[in-house]
Amino acid sequence: MQKKLESLKKINGFLAAGLFSPDGELIVEVNVSQTMKLAEVGALANDVLLKSQEETDIMGVGRGSFIHIVAPKANILMRCLNENTDFHMSEAGRAHIHMMVVLEAEGNIALAKMQLEKVLLDLAADVR
Repeated sequence: MQKKLESLKKINGFLAAGLFSPDGELIVEVNVSQTMKLAEVGALANDVLLKSQEETDIMGVGRGSFIHIVAPKANILMRCLNENTDFHMSEAGRAHIHMMVVLEAEGNIALAKMQLEKVLLDLAADVR
């Protein structure tokens, strides 16, 4: 899993990436930032992701699975992959994981989104 996350370091402006349980617990991380505490940041981003999923359900547009937070010094990308047929229940052989990528403000967001998806699908195979 570590090696798969390490591949994201090639993205221009990469600061950190982490794989989280649906409860926000850090499973594995890659962090080149000297100050970012990914477990803490990830837990907060996980809460935002879960809240946005609830709100998109209420809006009637379907359950959201991706958020992009733009901050003055960074871009935070958070993605939920839930293969379960019921969003609230875990099912054997199905992955439910969250992944976060943090980039500098001028980082390559388009490439990060593509690579996040690829790496997340690769990591899903490890947790099924």
